Amino acid sequence: MVELKILQKTQELYEARWWERETNGRVHCYLCPRHCHIHPGQSGFCFIRINQNGKLYNLGYASPAALQIDPIEKKPLNHFLPGTRIFSMGTAGCNMGCFFCQNWDISKSRSDQVHSQDIPPEDVPLLALKYGCDSIAFTYNEPTIWGEYVIDISKEAKKYGLKTVMVTNGYITYEAFHEKRRCGSRSPI
Repeated sequence: MVELKILQKTQELYEARWWERETNGRVHCYLCPRHCHIHPGQSGFCFIRINQNGKLYNLGYASPAALQIDPIEKKPLNHFLPGTRIFSMGTAGCNMGCFFCQNWDISKSRSDQVHSQDIPPEDVPLLALKYGCDSIAFTYNEPTIWGEYVIDISKEAKKYGLKTVMVTNGYITYEAFHEKRRCGSRSPI
């Protein structure tokens, strides 16, 4: 098996997708229907998409705040790989503000308020396989906000024959949805 790189901490920021420059150093994030217009040094509503020097970065990329092995039956799926285990993961932040959220401790946190470690996308399928999982779930918080990471993990998972699942509220723009869908991630809403 390939060596995992999860113990190698990175301080590198990952440039986000689904954004454009505006005047006065602001950026327009069009990942979700909130269409945040973010000033330099600030984040969008989700807390993990940040404008730094006129560029939008995703602070959730390769920084999961929650990792868990779950039975597939815990996910909102019907007859999908029954009896198997799924490697579940989530980051900080969310593009919703639900008062009843069962995962509020990470969904309403900023990336620096949760314990996370660097796990590059190519290592996620290896971790899933190491723990006997047939699939990977993007869950716990809203995975659309860390969509760049979801896409890269999905591409890597496909190489190993692993299925991917997004447990999502579906609050995503047309452009971002179709790019994620092309990667083969199933999206129960």
